[in-house]
Amino acid sequence: MAYVGLPFTHDLFVSYSHGGDDGKGKGLLQPWSAVFVEALERELRLEKQLYKELRIFLDKDERLGHGVDPMSPLTDQLREHINESALLVILMSDQYLESAWCTEERNWWCQHQEKLGFAINERIAVVKIWPTTAAWPPPLSDSRGEHLVGFEFHTSISGSVRPLGWTDEPFSSNPTFRKALLGIVAQLIAKLSALKVRLEERGRTVAAIDHLHQPGGQTLYLHGRADQAQAWEKAGLALADKGFCVLPGSPDEVEDNPQKIQETRERRVEILSDCDALLLLGTANDRALDADLVVIGKHDRQSARSRSSRPLPCALLNTVGTAIITPMRQASARHVQADWIDGTKDNWTSQIPQWLQDKSPLTGGQP
Repeated sequence: MAYVGLPFTHDLFVSYSHGGDDGKGKGLLQPWSAVFVEALERELRLEKQLYKELRIFLDKDERLGHGVDPMSPLTDQLREHINESALLVILMSDQYLESAWCTEERNWWCQHQEKLGFAINERIAVVKIWPTTAAWPPPLSDSRGEHLVGFEFHTSISGSVRPLGWTDEPFSSNPTFRKALLGIVAQLIAKLSALKVRLEERGRTVAAIDHLHQPGGQTLYLHGRADQAQAWEKAGLALADKGFCVLPGSPDEVEDNPQKIQETRERRVEILSDCDALLLLGTANDRALDADLVVIGKHDRQSARSRSSRPLPCALLNTVGTAIITPMRQASARHVQADWIDGTKDNWTSQIPQWLQDKSPLTGGQP
């Protein structure tokens, strides 16, 4: 598995043109490109977090799992390795732009990222090893034809342009080569680390969504105030009997002190972060209900979602009836994306499992 984590197997896929045959069965650019990738990997592995887990795919790498398998169909396995790479590194030259194979590699990668639902923005590193005259296709250029900035990695030697380190033996011994390489390494580390964080958040979200689809056992935050203690306890016991875990252990005290109010909200957000859904107790105290819709149903809930990456759907548990279902309150509930659950029915808890499933993004619901 890659350092960034699932669904990727490789952190980097290096796409390059072999540059035509040198007359001895090798590509003109292939030896230099292999040394570049070797030096890139070495510098990346010097970073503690990448030392053991970094995975780079290069078609000519003979290490098991890092290159092509000589006993498997070439095109199929290349497509698989390309698709399973987190970042695309391109060694840019006119030969690259003219290569039908390189074009296919790029298109495979871009199309698969779209299927996965991942944007390709900031995930393509263009290392300009040679000046180019041909046009750069999307996504290597924008709608105005402006190229990705990329990284300059060539120099002029006696009037001829060559990749950095071209005249040195080994290529990577050139100080200018190494300095330019470190600039690329710094950018790649930042992108890999940021992507790892996003993938971990995505994993937590997927797990939370999956939990909403379970037949029971979800943790529900039932909000009520101390002056609604009887209704709160009745609702909490009914939910517990249905197999749900109900938090917090008691309704909120009604506070006037600003500091106490803030402390209560901080505790609420902390607990909410570990819950699967939020229920706001709706009683005859309509002013309290209106305030709770905004303060808790919107602001505190959003804070908790930011902490935990959970969908955290919200519903107003109506224990009164039609008296509190006013047009204005219905509009407010829509604004904060809160649903209504009829708690006046004898078996109202049977609505909860279906509501949780309906609110899951897996079924197209809006948390």
